[in-house]
Amino acid sequence: MENTQLPPKILHYYLVADRSGSMKDQIDEVRDEINRSLLELSSSAKESNTNIRLHLLVFNNQLEWLYTGQNIEQFRPLTPREYSAGGNTALFDAAGQAIEWAANAIDGPIDPEKEEVVIMVFSDGMENSSRKYDSQTFSRLVERHQNEPGWTITFSGCDLQGVLQIRSSNWRTDRMIRYEMHEKQRAMQDGNEILNENVRYRKKLYQMVYKKDFRLPEDEKKIDTP
Repeated sequence: MENTQLPPKILHYYLVADRSGSMKDQIDEVRDEINRSLLELSSSAKESNTNIRLHLLVFNNQLEWLYTGQNIEQFRPLTPREYSAGGNTALFDAAGQAIEWAANAIDGPIDPEKEEVVIMVFSDGMENSSRKYDSQTFSRLVERHQNEPGWTITFSGCDLQGVLQIRSSNWRTDRMIRYEMHEKQRAMQDGNEILNENVRYRKKLYQMVYKKDFRLPEDEKKIDTP
C-alpha cells in the first residue's frame, strides 16, 4: 500500500552495468538480478511515495542508454537482446558519462530531503577501452561530485585491477566493494538491496556506504612503523 503520509521525493537513479565479454559466464544471472531488483524497487517507490527516475546504462567498449529518466514503473525486464556479453570495458567512459549526465540534469545543489542522486556502477573487469576519459580527467570528475549533499556514487567490482583503477581515481572507499569473479550476481544484488531498503524506509541515500574499512590484498602487505 502506498504511504501517503510521507512527502513526495525524487530519486534520480543511475545504474551502470558492465556487459563486456568477461561477463559471459554469469550474464544470465546478472540480468535476472537487475530485472528482479528494479521491479522490487518500483514496488518500494510506491510504498514510500518516491518518484524514481530510472537511468540505465549498459556498456562494453560501447555505451548504450536503455532508460533515460523514465519513471521506474515503466521498466520492463531486460532480454538477452538488450543485455548480453561481448566486447571490451570502457569503465571510465561509462561511469564518467553517468556522473556527467546526472550533473547536467540536476544543474546545481539539491535538498536531500526532497531529491537525491544515486549512481551505482558495476563492472567485472578493468578499464581498457575508454576514449573520452583517462585516469586524470575521470578522477577530477569523481572528486567534483562524490561528496555533494544528496549524491551517492558507488562502485562494485569483481576484478582486482579494475578495483585498483577506480580506487586510484580517489573514489570514496566507503562506497566501494570488491567481489570475487564468481560473485557477479551477488555484487549486483548487494548494492540493490541496500538501495531498496533505503528507499522503502526513506533513509538518506547519500549516506549509503558499502564498507567503512575497505581493504585489498596489497593493503595487508603494508606494515605501519612507529
